[in-house]
Amino acid sequence: MAIFIVVTMQFGLRLPNSGQLAEPNNILTLARLAEQAGYHSVWVHDHILWSAKQAAAHPTIGIPNNKINTNFFESITTLAFLAGATTDIKLGVAAIILPLRQPILLSKQLSCLDVLSSGRLLVGIVPGAPKITISEFEALNVDYGLRGRITDDYLRAVRKIWSENPASYDGQYVRFRDIEMMPKPVRGRIPLLIGGGEKGISEKALRRVIEYGDGWIPAYLTPEELREGILRIKQGFSIKGRSDQPIIVHEMFIAIREQTEIPTSYKNFLQSVFDSDQDGIRRSLIGNTSMIINKLQQYVDTGVDITELKFIAKDINDMIEMVKIFAREVAPSF
Repeated sequence: MAIFIVVTMQFGLRLPNSGQLAEPNNILTLARLAEQAGYHSVWVHDHILWSAKQAAAHPTIGIPNNKINTNFFESITTLAFLAGATTDIKLGVAAIILPLRQPILLSKQLSCLDVLSSGRLLVGIVPGAPKITISEFEALNVDYGLRGRITDDYLRAVRKIWSENPASYDGQYVRFRDIEMMPKPVRGRIPLLIGGGEKGISEKALRRVIEYGDGWIPAYLTPEELREGILRIKQGFSIKGRSDQPIIVHEMFIAIREQTEIPTSYKNFLQSVFDSDQDGIRRSLIGNTSMIINKLQQYVDTGVDITELKFIAKDINDMIEMVKIFAREVAPSF
């Protein structure tokens, strides 16, 4: 029997394109389940190179064990695969490390994917996180110290390519004249959501949202932090004379567990991401369904549009079950 979600706050599902569960059949099974269950969107994340060291230091889905899975299915390729395997669910990437992508080629790839998926694409953009991306910048011969400036330059270039034909742009890091690229995105532009703000607000990210973005995609914020960031973005939009409303997507870890005691393996997972397991619990959705509903209620009035759920699961069956439970017992409250 299908499980349907009718909500005011929308919910997205992070798929395991990396981590312990990163296998093609798992990605496909979960994407189809999410669509059947009525989730708003499915999401993947983005790296080009991915080592065992990175995988151990940056878990996303699945509890790490002694055997590290270093599979990392490239984000755009994975979403193209899923576009042909689904019908209506939105397809998101959180988030493309923009300085590592050639902007003309990226514009073409994203535009084609948007058209082929009938306008279902949502794209997060980041300049590259500290610690885990430096090796990628070095291998691809991109100056890590300039990643912020390159990101701004590429954002302007991508907008030009999507909005004009022929398009010309004379930037510091990319230049082109009278180039023609078709097809254009279904609605003339693809929503670009600026990442930044993980366990706190990033001033640079907020500035970039106001200048170039259609929205913001932070991670692991408290309700107070998220509310403040959204308010500042809306104020910035008003000052800039922008009449559009920002799209807000917030990433959160989640584990649905009836037991009041949190297993050691889950605490270890949270400690690997946050300052402590208690800080992780404060910034995540951990507990039984009633506890998770109560926690999500604290986020409803912040202005968030979509909560992207990153399930902490011991195996694929555990994740499938939690995805179903959330759809059946949590989402209807919203």
